[in-house]
Amino acid sequence: MGTLQEAIFSTRFSAQIGELCTCSKAPALHRCRDCFLAPALCLTCLVNAHLHSPFHRVQTWTGKFFVNDNLATLGLVVNLGHGGLRCPKSSEGDVRQMVIVHTNGMHLLRFSFCICLYAQSDFVQLVESQLFPATVDRPDTALTFNFLENLHIHTLCSKTSIHNHHKALTHLTDPIDPQRSPDRYAECCRVLRLWQLLASNRRSGQAHRIDTLLPHRSPGSVAVRCFACPEVGFNLENFIRYYPPCSFLTHLVSHKYTLYLSMDGNFRLQRLNKRQDPDDVALNNGTGCFVKYDEYREYLKGVSPSEEDSTCAHLQAVKMQNSIKFKNAVVSGVISVQCARHGIYMPKGTADLEKGEAYARSDYVLMRVLDEAQNQRWIMVSYDIWCQYWKNLHHRVAAHFPDKLPLLGHIRGAIPKMHIKGHIERCQLEWSFNYLKYSGETCGEKIEAGWAEQNQAAASTKQQNAGHRHDSLDDCFNFWNWHKLQTLVSYIEKKYLDCKKRLAERQKRFNHMCKDFSEKTLDEWKRLDTVPRKVGKMWTSPYVAHSSKGRPPSQLKAYQELVQKEQTAELASQGTVGDAEFVSKGLKIEAEQHRIQSLTSSKEPLLSDILSSRVSLQRLLKPWLLSQDKRTPDLRKHDPPLDLTQPETIPLYLPSFWNTKEHPSGFNTLVLIEFALREGQCHDALNKLRLAIKTFNANLKFKKDNVHGQHPNTRAQLFLATLNQDKVSALEKYNRSRDALLRLGLPPNDKTLQPLDKTQLWGRDMGLPAELGDTHKDEPWFWAVGRPNGLTKEEADDWNMQGNLYISTCGSYANTLLCS
Repeated sequence: MGTLQEAIFSTRFSAQIGELCTCSKAPALHRCRDCFLAPALCLTCLVNAHLHSPFHRVQTWTGKFFVNDNLATLGLVVNLGHGGLRCPKSSEGDVRQMVIVHTNGMHLLRFSFCICLYAQSDFVQLVESQLFPATVDRPDTALTFNFLENLHIHTLCSKTSIHNHHKALTHLTDPIDPQRSPDRYAECCRVLRLWQLLASNRRSGQAHRIDTLLPHRSPGSVAVRCFACPEVGFNLENFIRYYPPCSFLTHLVSHKYTLYLSMDGNFRLQRLNKRQDPDDVALNNGTGCFVKYDEYREYLKGVSPSEEDSTCAHLQAVKMQNSIKFKNAVVSGVISVQCARHGIYMPKGTADLEKGEAYARSDYVLMRVLDEAQNQRWIMVSYDIWCQYWKNLHHRVAAHFPDKLPLLGHIRGAIPKMHIKGHIERCQLEWSFNYLKYSGETCGEKIEAGWAEQNQAAASTKQQNAGHRHDSLDDCFNFWNWHKLQTLVSYIEKKYLDCKKRLAERQKRFNHMCKDFSEKTLDEWKRLDTVPRKVGKMWTSPYVAHSSKGRPPSQLKAYQELVQKEQTAELASQGTVGDAEFVSKGLKIEAEQHRIQSLTSSKEPLLSDILSSRVSLQRLLKPWLLSQDKRTPDLRKHDPPLDLTQPETIPLYLPSFWNTKEHPSGFNTLVLIEFALREGQCHDALNKLRLAIKTFNANLKFKKDNVHGQHPNTRAQLFLATLNQDKVSALEKYNRSRDALLRLGLPPNDKTLQPLDKTQLWGRDMGLPAELGDTHKDEPWFWAVGRPNGLTKEEADDWNMQGNLYISTCGSYANTLLCS
């Protein structure tokens, strides 16, 4: 090891210590750590050699070893303003000592400024020498342009914090005792923010007065724009506004000239609740990717904090967020808008969130992005909660953004292709990019890739002041946009060639599948309306198999059919009018009995809840028992007196109480009625079970991706436990209903309503990518329950064939691939 060290030393320093310097006038007692193949020099030669490179690290021989030294104490003076010569009007007393921060450490140097009558300020003289002063008046610290450029690119590419970078500088300055190095962390933070602002002005074109060329854009905007997305006044003329709404030409070009936007919330980019500097403001306030802070806060004061309840399972992740409550975070994340086709953050398209993803905040960023889209003919917004978000969008815009109301008529919405798999069937039919016309095969998920990159900066930005955090995230977003633009041409070329190849493959497969059907069938399919429509309470679409027999019966649907039959006297001749209502109320009372029994058997029963539930049940039970006595007076003659203080223990004696051959006389009609209602009850329980599994999967994924720390994980785990209980409740309801059906005559080997246990309470999370071996895993049987019972062979074949209807439109959708 010693030989290796000597070899390295002799390679870097051609002269040995103690020998004469190259000038042959003095001993060579000094050396430079940054000069490659540099000889050991005397003091005079060392200073002269570094007149134009004063930021090198030098060392002095003490007789035993080298110690770190600096050029200022060795006599080097850097002259400014006269081409390297000292100002004729300055004296030795005008020389000022400064700390210079460079890529290889912090250096103590002496500067002689020009003090002539028309001399520039000290600030300007330093900047002209590529030194950025930390203060304007009499600076004592400056950062080299090389260091700032190096620091800036590292904070953007590797997301290195300024604190860690400064810590590395202290070790470079003094490897033996880094604590002796000057502390210039605050100066680095302050100057880097100014450097970021200057870089943004350069990249956006503001340094070249771009506003004079593009007056339709927001003045002073420093956001880097997407030049591939349609922008009227930049890469698109205003003629598209005059296209007829239903013309053939419009159908051909609308997907090309549509502005595709993607909205999403990110709960990693938080700001912690800590002591803040009230004077810290964003330098890019409203000119970058973030909205203007003061106007945003003023808008929030005038909106209601309440949120609309979600009816979609996927969106119950909001409850997970509320249960975690973003402890110790004054800002819980951000909501952003990107161009959905190329993943570039939009100007004024980002705002802070507080305690969840509120519609009011989404409204604000969307409307601010649309400030520059007033002349845009077609706009499509991709949002993972669009199914709920759009419902009252018109009312919210009318109340807070009335000038944007005409623009709403040009907006369509969709749910990203990955997120849509976690939504209910209605959402998948109505809002999927797969089924929407003129969507250009957009996926809507590109914004997620952006979050994966920006989340790396969360560790440092969450500790920053409000203004500093906005500037830092603005810089990250802008650099992301800049990098995207640098690779956009090659990306589009690659996608275009790939789409041409896939188009040919899809067309070939489509033509092959069409051979299996007659021309008449194909013509009928082509004439079908592909827009999902609501028929009664059901949503129909040619992309979902259907039959004239309908879907599996629900309890409500079965009850309505039974009441209608009673009214037409089909059952009135066999039983009493009102039997269907009687049995239906009995099932409702039975369900309430089971709920109260669950309350009493819980680990920590609440007496007040139990008492109030018993009182409500008594009100339902008393009139129902009177009605039962009128129908079957002798039914309870051998029973002890009823204890109404515990109504959950009273037997109801519905037909399912006995086996098929043990029913009392007069129960034949009631058996048929209860069988129909119980069958619907089973399918309702299966629907509830499927919904509960989807909800659990969506929230479990959210917890893994967004919940960190012991306390948030504990709260999230409690919420997941309640969701798991929903699955168990659906299982218990199904088994109770199926047991009743078995007593009413259901065959034990029925293929539709099969036995179900706790080991089957699972389903593959469709929001996750497919994994190795998924095709060999058979999901539980209830995921395939959907075909109605009682179909003839022809009807069953028709049901199966309807699943191929999607194929009939593959060709038309494949033609849009060239526009991807």
